[in-house]
Amino acid sequence: MKPGAFKLILSLQSQDRMVHRHEVDGPDRTLAFGYTCDRDTWHVYLQDDQLHLLVYNAVVRTLIRHESRSSWPVADLVPDKRLYPESTDAPFARRLIDRGQHLPFALFNAERHARLEGMAFHGATHSDGSLTVPGPWSVP
Repeated sequence: MKPGAFKLILSLQSQDRMVHRHEVDGPDRTLAFGYTCDRDTWHVYLQDDQLHLLVYNAVVRTLIRHESRSSWPVADLVPDKRLYPESTDAPFARRLIDRGQHLPFALFNAERHARLEGMAFHGATHSDGSLTVPGPWSVP
């Protein structure tokens, strides 16, 4: 490897692999929506000046995980199974890809897109009160 190529490789490795709140413009909304290998719903959204990750069981409406931060590692914002392209914000997806993250998209569904177009949130949010917090006796 030549010195110039080596310098380029080092700079690529040291790129910021985070996404920060100040980089996400616009109103509160869904940024990425999909599901996990365990069939849990995966919702990344912007709300109240924070980036939220919400994972829940959509069948029984049970909370699995919720965190909100101003900065996230890009790898933590992508489910281990699929993202719905019609429920993923294009500039947000581009930012994740630019930071080296692969996005595992499902096929585009025109009917789903038509049904959700214009909606700010494409799934439950932590603040909407629609999810049950599991107790010590419940299994999500």
